Amino acid sequence: MRGGRIGARTKLLIWLIMPSLILEAAIILLAQSNTTSFLRQTQDGALNGMVVQSVRLMESQMNDLVLNVLGIEDEILYGEKVPADWVRSMEAAAQTRPELVRGVVYLRNDGLIVGYPEYFWDSFAQKEMNVIRAQTKNSNMGVVWSEPFTSTMGSTGLNSLVSIVTKQVIDEEGKQEGVLAFVTDVTSIVQRSAAFAGNYDTRTLLYDQKDRLIYSITIVARNSYETLEYAERNTQTLSAAKANFERNDEYYVISDMKQAPFWKVVIVGDVKTLENKYRPIVQFAIMILLLGSAGLIFLYIGVSWWFTKPITSLTKGIRHIATGHLDHTFEVVRQDEFGEMAREFNRMMRTIQELIETLKQTEEQKRQADFQMLLAQINPHFLYNTLNTIDIMVDFKGKEEIHRVMTVLIRLLKYGLDRTNVLRRLDEELTYVKDYLYIQSVRYEDSFEFNVEDMDEKLGSIPVLKLVLQPIVENAVFHGLRPLTGRKGKLTVTVRPSGKELEIIVADNGVGMSKDKLDGLLQAAAGIDTETINDGNHIGFRNVHERVQLYYGVGYGLGIESDPQSGTIVTVKLRVIETEDGRSEPNRQITAGR
Repeated sequence: MRGGRIGARTKLLIWLIMPSLILEAAIILLAQSNTTSFLRQTQDGALNGMVVQSVRLMESQMNDLVLNVLGIEDEILYGEKVPADWVRSMEAAAQTRPELVRGVVYLRNDGLIVGYPEYFWDSFAQKEMNVIRAQTKNSNMGVVWSEPFTSTMGSTGLNSLVSIVTKQVIDEEGKQEGVLAFVTDVTSIVQRSAAFAGNYDTRTLLYDQKDRLIYSITIVARNSYETLEYAERNTQTLSAAKANFERNDEYYVISDMKQAPFWKVVIVGDVKTLENKYRPIVQFAIMILLLGSAGLIFLYIGVSWWFTKPITSLTKGIRHIATGHLDHTFEVVRQDEFGEMAREFNRMMRTIQELIETLKQTEEQKRQADFQMLLAQINPHFLYNTLNTIDIMVDFKGKEEIHRVMTVLIRLLKYGLDRTNVLRRLDEELTYVKDYLYIQSVRYEDSFEFNVEDMDEKLGSIPVLKLVLQPIVENAVFHGLRPLTGRKGKLTVTVRPSGKELEIIVADNGVGMSKDKLDGLLQAAAGIDTETINDGNHIGFRNVHERVQLYYGVGYGLGIESDPQSGTIVTVKLRVIETEDGRSEPNRQITAGR
């Protein structure tokens, strides 16, 4: 304990023992309800599994019937055109699932009727024919299931529950030739798919699309072969059945059939018998909790000491590191997780020291790169040519024009030698580019056409890295436009903002570069030394690219596209910096050459 505070070991004992005693009392009081809740969850899980299984069995049987329909349709369309062959195909389909398929019939548009078994169709009831015609009239070309109804064609006599499956027979030209119909026994489908729990009674109820009861069946646990079929008044609709189940505290699960005919299956289980078998679990749980309480208290005392001792040692070491002693290391004496924690902490401290050293080196490299780039902007050759141009202008130009060139040159030198800030406003950087291009236009007597895009105040105030465009523009003039013949050289500088990024595009219609030279330039930007890196074009491009990456990150820098027929496009990708570092006193807006 330090400074009157409760120590970690004491707190751990309190937080371990007190909640355990409270939890033990709560478990004893709630054992009965928790056990019942567990049984209900078990019942719900079992019922969910049964209803899923029942639905899958029903859908599987229905899918088999649909496949039979499609098989007979293919025989009618592409097989032999003799009805006797169709009857044999129908007989094969019916004999495959005789408990489900009660009859098959094909009604052709010209009045021909072919079916199996044949004696069904001699006395075919008007009700079945009406169902087939109605489904054919109101359906599309797919398979359609009718709502279940009683019919003499089922397996249980006069009140058999059947459903008619119809499929329009369409030839290759899209013309309807007739309709193919199955009579399927719904009772057999439900009975073969009814849920069986084994330990208690289950009921399976089937409802149609309008939530009306189709059929229900009960499987009695005492004799799994005994089934009770009934239709209670309080389950005639799904809503009434749900209210009845909840009123009588019965467990039930509802599942929709995902495919036609979109019926609903309800499984109801009686779990009361199962609950009675698990009542002794509560007494047994209470006894175990009481016997284990005393042992837990002694265990907590030992565990708290075992856990808190290495934690206390780590805490002391962290306090020591917080005072600035980054060379502190922890003694590793244990081979468990706490020992691993000490080893990882030691490794983390070594990594931190290495990162600090790397950061120092990176900052120094960045500073040196910035300094070298600033020096590289003022090309002595450029100054020599500019002063030589001014000397020539003394003989041929007026005083005002000479004064204008001198003013622009002084402004260029002042901007380039100003080291007060690494970042400058975008409009200031573009003004510097305009001044540089003005000097070049005077030197080459307007042989080239330059255009630097104007922008609004908001975009122009974005801070960008200083002197990042001048080397690119210089390369475009000397290596792209100056050797150009046959057309007038043009150079444009445009700005394209995109969210948190900014792209500055320098495009010229000069001589461009060959693929080999472009590859060498891209390799130079990636820091790969090649034999082609021997001119200012490569060096300037690489220096600007490295400077941008040092400041903005690896994801930023220069991209280039070039074609000897159309010229070169250099894209400078920067990140929009929202910091006070980039803000400077707004300079007076000066038009290049004014």
